Amino acid sequence: MRRICALDEIAEGAARGFEWGRGISQRAAIVIKRGETLLAYENVCPHAGTPLDWRPDQFFDASGKWLQCATHAALFQVEDGVCVSGPCVGDKLWPMTIEVRDGDVYLTEAPTDEELEKERQERLARVAKRLGSS
Repeated sequence: MRRICALDEIAEGAARGFEWGRGISQRAAIVIKRGETLLAYENVCPHAGTPLDWRPDQFFDASGKWLQCATHAALFQVEDGVCVSGPCVGDKLWPMTIEVRDGDVYLTEAPTDEELEKERQERLARVAKRLGSS
C-alpha cells in the first residue's frame, strides 16, 4: 500500500496526478474527486501510451466533464475510464484501487508490468482488427 496524498489535497471535482518509482518501475496515477467518490486510473492513454495531462494536474476537457488525452484529444468517461471519442473509442483507462484512511489517500493495488504488457498487446490486437475491417 502506498500513501498518495491527504484527501483534502484533492479539490472537489478536480483530478491530481501522482508519480513514483524510477525508470522502468516508474508509475503515474490520476486521482479524481467527485463528491464522496474517489476514482483512480493509471495515467496512460490506451491509444498512445502517453500521459493524459497536458499540464500538471490538467486532465479535464474545457467542459470539465471528460478526462482528455493531451496527445490525441481522446475523451474518457470519469466514472469508468471508457474512451467515448478519439482514436481509442471503446478502450479504457486502467483502474487503480485506492482507499481513504484517517484522511489520507492510499493506492492499494496497481497493475504489474506483466498486466500492463498484456493489456497493451490486447489493445494492439483490437486496433489491428479495426484496421483490417476498414
